[in-house]
Amino acid sequence: MKRNESLISGPIGSALLAFVVPLMLSSLVQQLYVTADAVIVGRIAGKTALAAIDSVHTLFRFPINFMNGLAAGATILISRHFGAENRDGLRSCMLSAGALAVVLGILCAVGGVLLTPVLLQFMQVPEDIYAQTLEYTRIYFGGIWAMILYNMASGVLRAFGNSKSPLYILLVSSIINIVGDILLVGGLGMGTAGAAIATVFAQMVSAAMALWMAGKKLPQRIGARRLRRWLEHLWAMVRTGIPLALQSVLFPVANSIVQAAVNTMGTDTIAAWGICDKLDMLIWLLADAMGPALTTYTAQNMGAGRWDRVCKGNRIGAAMSVAAVGTVSLGLYFLTAPLGGLFVPVQDAAAVVPQAVAFMRRMAPFFLFYALAESFSGACCGTGDTVRPMILTLLSICLLRVLGILLVLPRQHTMECIIDIYISSWIAAGIGFLILWQWEKNRVQKT
Repeated sequence: MKRNESLISGPIGSALLAFVVPLMLSSLVQQLYVTADAVIVGRIAGKTALAAIDSVHTLFRFPINFMNGLAAGATILISRHFGAENRDGLRSCMLSAGALAVVLGILCAVGGVLLTPVLLQFMQVPEDIYAQTLEYTRIYFGGIWAMILYNMASGVLRAFGNSKSPLYILLVSSIINIVGDILLVGGLGMGTAGAAIATVFAQMVSAAMALWMAGKKLPQRIGARRLRRWLEHLWAMVRTGIPLALQSVLFPVANSIVQAAVNTMGTDTIAAWGICDKLDMLIWLLADAMGPALTTYTAQNMGAGRWDRVCKGNRIGAAMSVAAVGTVSLGLYFLTAPLGGLFVPVQDAAAVVPQAVAFMRRMAPFFLFYALAESFSGACCGTGDTVRPMILTLLSICLLRVLGILLVLPRQHTMECIIDIYISSWIAAGIGFLILWQWEKNRVQKT
């Protein structure tokens, strides 16, 4: 079994850069695909079809985010065994990850299809788009098992230090999806059903490709006497992944509460905030990619017994993330005015763009704390401790934001107050994870 020497030895900076760039590009491709998919469906099938899809978009994030958390737990354990060249542990973890994805994928698919009417009622889907939404949601849930399998298989590939293959698979899947939209929605006039079928088929292709590539990494067959070890690894994977899964589910809940508060500030303010949300997307892509990269890096090098390299690599990774985020933040500070004008008609620019500029300039100097938080959160998770990072994230990000909206905003009720709540959560998370990483280093060194 060959280890990925680019992560376990050699220049750390170039290894991290080569690993993190495909992760960032994968997130970018997903964002661009979602936008292209919406444009195609909206222009061909009309606004009701687009509204039918958008009305339940967040509904699918909960099972997918939960499974992504479990996949991250699998990545940590597989990376550790891979770095240690533990063939038995590696195979057991990979088989456990596959079994977990299959079982939960089937449960999500069956449960989602059966509960669709109840879920649409909970989401308060309007009557005029209910039929289209029902059809779309049932087809989407029917194929959600493929998305879960792909996410788990791509997590396995990244555990080996391979972040390029999931990117290539995602590119192929996106092209298939867009072509499917054009053929089924445009050519055959299947509306939302066609969009759902195109998405499910593309995900089936991506799942098959990812499983095939991950299967090639599987060590030689091990006898049935290893079944007990397999179950032990399955439990360890669930125990490691559950905190990450809960964090992935609860994070958007807190942000939805904040967005609800933004929605009380008026149309112009909502539009200005929406512009900021689109412009700072690159901030989140950069910071969010470094976290998983340092998780895999830390786990692999800990498995290889290279603790000195772990400490140095996490300092380098955090510095790279801060430098990249700082550069983008500086650009947004000065360029929000000309860029913001691209998102609104000329007649609306005077009311919206100045607000967007003011919001961005208030936030830009503090994005660095978010970069620190994501970097050291990934490093802490890479040690195998996912409970403390989850607790710190929920306290510093989710709880602080919710308490700010519930307790502070009613007294001031300004958009600046909402932005300051965001800033406070970034600062708390950045400092908190810096302290937690120092504590984790001391803990690991003593064991």
